This record gives sequence, C-alpha cells and structure tokens, in this order.
Amino acid sequence: MLKRVLVALCMGLVAVGLMAGAQSLVTPRNVGVLLFDNETGGAVSKLAITFDREVELDASDVIVFGGEAATLVAASNYFVWIQVVVDAGGTLQLAIPDPETVVVDAFWF
Repeated sequence: MLKRVLVALCMGLVAVGLMAGAQSLVTPRNVGVLLFDNETGGAVSKLAITFDREVELDASDVIVFGGEAATLVAASNYFVWIQVVVDAGGTLQLAIPDPETVVVDAFWF
C-alpha cells in the first residue's frame, strides 16, 4: 500500500514538473499595440497575461500573424487567458483600450 502511494506521489511530482517546464516567459513589444513574439521554437496554444490594472478584452482585440484565430479570450480583473495557436516565429497582436496598461507577466503554454 505504501509503495502505491509513493509511486502515485512521484508520478504527480513528475507531472507538475513537466507542466511547469512547459510554460515560457514572453516579454511583449509595445508599439501602440502589444506584440507577443513566439520565440519558443515550437507552436504554442495559449497565452496567459497579468496586467497592472483591470482590462476588458475580447477575440476582436487579438490578431495572429503565423497561426490561427483566437478561440477564447477570458478576462478577469488583472488576468487574461487567450486560447490561440501561434506557430514558431509567429506573433500575436493584442490591442488594449488603455495605452498606459502595463504587462506584469506573460507566459506561452
């Protein structure tokens, strides 16, 4: 019984480590809109962003160059989750209403 618990615990730790390693920090360029370049070396399917203030966004605020259209944009207070495929070397453009809004953190998944 103890052996099963230890094996399950080890498998859980490995899974958490793989998920943590799958995210990649991204720093956007600000040229009137935010540009997030995919420099991970592979396609990504999600982008998580934390801002310094509340934002309201929808799919029409997202344009992808080298990938597919956003299928989900969920904004809640300071956090935005975008489900979108961006190919390696592609760029996601995000138009935000307030130009003084600052990206605190952003991660590709």
